[in-house]
Amino acid sequence: MPVRRLLPVALGALLTACSPTTLDDAPPAPTPEPAPVLELGDFDPAGDFAVFDPCTEIPPEVLAGAGLGERVREPSYDGNMSVLCSFASGDVQVSGVFSLVGDRNTRTKIEERGLLLDGSPRTGLQGTYLHAMPGDIGNDCSAAVHTNRGRFVVKYGEILTERSRIELCGIAINTLEKITATLGENSGNLP
Repeated sequence: MPVRRLLPVALGALLTACSPTTLDDAPPAPTPEPAPVLELGDFDPAGDFAVFDPCTEIPPEVLAGAGLGERVREPSYDGNMSVLCSFASGDVQVSGVFSLVGDRNTRTKIEERGLLLDGSPRTGLQGTYLHAMPGDIGNDCSAAVHTNRGRFVVKYGEILTERSRIELCGIAINTLEKITATLGENSGNLP
């Protein structure tokens, strides 16, 4: 009788010892996906594409690296036409609010509405242009570039500011450059 009880235990141990799969042979854990790439380029506003969503497609570490702090309101979505989210500044020297926008508006449309600001912005980011928003009172500036998934805009504004429009635009451009440089690395977007 003792042999009959011992035999199943011995067979189980033998089969376990001879098994080719061990804990060390387990498949490796999946590697995290790299940050999304923001490809600068042209787009057809009526085209079949998903508008770039800066609220979900820009990782928090990229936002922080660009000087953005905590989100100040929930993202706003207008179907597949536009998306907007706003952030407090993460820099004590900059007291305003940043809004990140992805939309289907073209530079031509902005120009037709009389919102395009004069002058060429000083930036190495090709295709960047500056514009005001409807109802403009001079306390904000939007820096925009076209991507293959619509327009990407960084708007910066300060309430009751003493900064000039040029200074506000400089802050918007600087933030746009930081974000696109990080998301566009190795994609041919940089000069």
